[in-house]
This record gives sequence, C-alpha cells and structure tokens, in this order.
Amino acid sequence: YDNMFVRLLNRLGDAMILSILFVVCSLPIFTIGASVTALYYAAMKGVKGGDGYVAKYFMKSFKDNFKQSTIIWLICLVAFFILGVDVWYWFEQRQAGGGMMIWAMQIISVIMLSVAVMVAIYVFPLQAKFDNTIKVQFRNAFLLSIKYFPTTLLIALSMAIIVWCFYYAILVSIVGYVLVGFGLVGYIFAFFMLRCFKPYLPEEEADSGDDWSLDMEESESAQVEDVEEEKELSEENEDIVE
Repeated sequence: YDNMFVRLLNRLGDAMILSILFVVCSLPIFTIGASVTALYYAAMKGVKGGDGYVAKYFMKSFKDNFKQSTIIWLICLVAFFILGVDVWYWFEQRQAGGGMMIWAMQIISVIMLSVAVMVAIYVFPLQAKFDNTIKVQFRNAFLLSIKYFPTTLLIALSMAIIVWCFYYAILVSIVGYVLVGFGLVGYIFAFFMLRCFKPYLPEEEADSGDDWSLDMEESESAQVEDVEEEKELSEENEDIVE
C-alpha cells in the first residue's frame, strides 16, 4: 500500500480536495487571501508527509489566519489596482505621443507593479508558515523575493502561464484547475517555498510542519550575538588556562 503508484493516487486525491476547497472558499473574493494561505499551509504539510489530512489542515489554517490573511490580501488588491491603473495611464499617454518623461514614468510604474507581484508571491506562504505581524510579513516577503530571485521568476512565469490558460481556454481551464489544477500548483509552489524557508527554521524543526516566528533581521543579529558570546567564552577559557 506504500508503493509509488498508490502514493501518487493519494497525492492526486489530496490535490483534488485542495482545489475544490480553495475555489469554494475563494468565491466571496475578499477571502482569497485566507484561501491562498490555507492552500499553502495544507500543501506544505503534504510535502512534509502529512497526506490524507489536507481538508483538516486547510480549514485549520483558513480559520486561524483569516483576519490577517484578509488584511494582507486587501492591501495587495489595492496596490495592484493603483499600480495597474498607473501602468495603463502612462501606456495611454505614450500611445498618444508622449516623450521621454512618459517612457520613464511607464518604466517606473512597471517596476513598481513587478515588485508588488514579487512580494505577493511570498507573503501568503510566509503567513502560512510563520507567525509575524503584517509589517514583518511584507518586509520578509520583499527580502526573500530578492534573495531567491530565480525562484521568484519561476513562480511568476508559472502564474503568467495560468493566466494565459484562462484567457485562451477559459472553460477547459476552469474545469481543470477547479478539479485538480490549483491543488497541484499549490504542492509545486509549496515545495519551492519550503526550500526557501528552511534556512530560517530551527535546525531540529526544519523538517517539521510547525509554525515559527521569522524576523530576518533579528535572526541575523542573533547569529552575530552568538559569535560574540563564543569569542568571549574562548577568551575567558584562555585566561583560566593562563
């Protein structure tokens, strides 16, 4: 019962459950953030070996992270709307015969929108895995998106492909992604996110599914303090030996 084929069928079944739960819980629109967070949480648990309980994991995360995930989603939605309108406006100005200043403003708008997308890629998995304030989640999302830029680019391209599928074959895409697609994508993205998060987890808990508080600046300063303490201890030991 533990051979590769049976495990593959189990994972496919879990992906179907996750896809349906994700779509159902995202229908009110403003709950999309909580749904994405719950999808990542359940998928991360599945990647770490927690198959068979995805519905339980999903609903637990949806309930626990609902408030903060919803606020994060609304912030992202407002940012996407403003920056998207900004890009469209400067594009229209350029089409009307704008000069170099219009070109520069359009490039700046595109860069800002790209940064917003990069941050959004990481902020929801961070919310699923780590317990932090909204401000810290956004800051860490920005830092991770830069540090792991190849992963960021890969996920962004994957999302673009998904959007392209819905644009050119909306009926097939709706059926495919609702039934199993969103769950499979969640597992794939969760795998990459866990690889990015692993250096920031305690060594003894790196392979567990527990939630941890992550502050990248505090983590780095703590490592510096540990080094300084080791130096002080070594100096004290040398004095004792003398």
